Amino acid sequence: MRKVLTFVIALLAMSAIAPVMASATRTAIAGTATLSVTSIGDIRITKSGIMHQVAAQASGPIIGATLSGQMQIELNANFNMNTGKGSAFGTFVITDSQGTFEGRFTVRDTGFIYFEGTLEGHGTDAYEGMMLQAQFEGIDLYRSGYMGPDGLTMTYVGSILSPKGI
Repeated sequence: MRKVLTFVIALLAMSAIAPVMASATRTAIAGTATLSVTSIGDIRITKSGIMHQVAAQASGPIIGATLSGQMQIELNANFNMNTGKGSAFGTFVITDSQGTFEGRFTVRDTGFIYFEGTLEGHGTDAYEGMMLQAQFEGIDLYRSGYMGPDGLTMTYVGSILSPKGI
């Protein structure tokens, strides 16, 4: 009898709490980012043609219907200069007039100047409690010897998950 009473009390408590918890809102996002390298970081190339890059930095505008502002990244990469394949990871901050999303990303180099990856970040200020998740693909013109600005371009799609909507 005691077990049944405890179970009934737990069910009543959960049913009273459930209406208070709102379901999360998922808002689709899509757009572009165009970044310029601000620091190449430390680069070491092995005799076998593997490039190790640490603490490279880039920044530039991110433009989309839902999220637009400035993006800054810091990147660490291992890139095979013979095959054009490699991988990288790093951190990012996207800032707009309402707040920031800060997080981590991973990248896979798919053919010398082409890359694809994912990112995930958490919001601050007006975006507090929200999570940004996106997949992206792009071109790194710097790998082809390009010396001008805006050498990294990418498109992204994803979502912002929010307990309060955006």
